[in-house]
Amino acid sequence: MSDIKKVMTIGGATQDIFIHYQHPEIMHLQNATGKHAYLMLEEGRKIDVSELEYHTGGGATNAAVSFKRLGFDVTTFFKIGPDKAAEFIWSRMAQEDIDTRYIVHDTELQTGTSFIIPSPSGDRVVLAYRGANAHLRLQEIPLEELTCCHQLYITSLTGNSSELLVPITTQAKKHGIQVAVNPGSSQLVMGNRALRDSLKNIDILILNSTEASTFMRTLVHTIDRLKCFLYKEAPPQPEQAKGPRLLQGPIMYKDVCFDVRDFFKEVLNLGPNIVVVTNGAEGVYVAAKDAIYFHPSLPLKAISTLGAGDAFGSCFVAGLLYGNSVPEALVKGIINSTSVISHFGAKTGLLSRKELDAEFAKVTTKNVQKFTF
Repeated sequence: MSDIKKVMTIGGATQDIFIHYQHPEIMHLQNATGKHAYLMLEEGRKIDVSELEYHTGGGATNAAVSFKRLGFDVTTFFKIGPDKAAEFIWSRMAQEDIDTRYIVHDTELQTGTSFIIPSPSGDRVVLAYRGANAHLRLQEIPLEELTCCHQLYITSLTGNSSELLVPITTQAKKHGIQVAVNPGSSQLVMGNRALRDSLKNIDILILNSTEASTFMRTLVHTIDRLKCFLYKEAPPQPEQAKGPRLLQGPIMYKDVCFDVRDFFKEVLNLGPNIVVVTNGAEGVYVAAKDAIYFHPSLPLKAISTLGAGDAFGSCFVAGLLYGNSVPEALVKGIINSTSVISHFGAKTGLLSRKELDAEFAKVTTKNVQKFTF
């Protein structure tokens, strides 16, 4: 019997179309929430496109390819339409030898498609058409087949699909399946409460810093004992402290003021064993029962940040499945996401297990910082 662990990914699938043109214009503005860069498209102007690149995207496909390259037996589940984009995604999954038997083909809805305009900084603007991704139904989810996997990895469930997080994670919990969830910003727009109600079934929760603030606000407004984090006016800013940015002082988001330690404590108390908050170019925070770990991002020239979160989250979970410690898995996740950021496309830079181990030997865990709650 094979000792290769089985992973199922659930979430979105898209065809990603990169639109390249010469001399993009950027405008920088600063407001109360900080500095922001805007990609400028002048009204009435015709812009000559120099190149189109076609890739697959969406959290379910990105994570599936990542797990597969890291040596796992992978099944993926998502919903696509009756179009060329669906054929493109299907063929790419087949090329990676990923089990696609549970993919749903809708005869009326179009396949999700993203139009991506890269910016000179390596960031991008994404015009996202969710399509079939936003219309998953409970009867389409292969709930009984979850019992055949060791790890369930759930990415963004957008639109009405966000409500399915509760029954999916409940089924997994019932059968003792490890569950990791990386919901994404689009899911948190509609599915914050579904995520809250699913926490008792989730082992690993992965969010970025903006998503963490959004989710903390939901927790504060729906759990009475957390009302103490509401504020009527902004508290005074503390003196600048040393150490990772999110651990330096309070985070203010709309009508909520909290410390990232508060966020980690509250979410861990509600179910998960591990909570991750990524913070872009600064680095990644991971909270377990005993401590908070932080590792800064690795230096690189960013080509495209698309897929960086999926690359980190899947590789972090893969490391834990292989028996790595939390600090080791943290560093390996950052190495994988760094490789993806160095390429166009969400999958191009995903590393094999051999490549990942070789890079980890160079980086090690020497820069992991550990903090108490």
